[in-house]
Amino acid sequence: MLDKAKTRLLGAVLVLASPLLAAEASAERISGREALAVMRAMDLSPELGTDSHGDPQIEFMIEGLHARLNFYDCKKQDGRCGSLQLETALDLEDGTSLRAANEFNQKYRYVRLYLDHEMDPYLQFDFEVLHTDAKSHLESQIELYGKLLRDFKDAMGYY
Repeated sequence: MLDKAKTRLLGAVLVLASPLLAAEASAERISGREALAVMRAMDLSPELGTDSHGDPQIEFMIEGLHARLNFYDCKKQDGRCGSLQLETALDLEDGTSLRAANEFNQKYRYVRLYLDHEMDPYLQFDFEVLHTDAKSHLESQIELYGKLLRDFKDAMGYY
């Protein structure tokens, strides 16, 4: 059993640690509104909506392309999500080849190029915001995605 002094010490430690734990917990996930604010500050013309599951979804412009930010691993009680996906597609007149898609996928590790039924390419980039400052991490991932989109457009001959 804990004596009175140890109980008080444990209580003091918990009181001091609780704001730190609360701050860490809030930094581990991001809501649609928080992501919208980050994207507005980046001048991406974001529009917040919801997907078919009721999770946040943001449509925006980047590198001259329409794109979407999809939210996954969302907690219903607070609307904060732990996984995000950036997604963009190109509508090419004649589509692209499996070879071009495979070459792109071999070159890049964290992004995947897929082909639709018309052989038009679309790109998906997944990342988590757990155990980090979610807002700063989102900004850095969008900046990285912009660089990947430039390479994507070059590889697909989209100018």
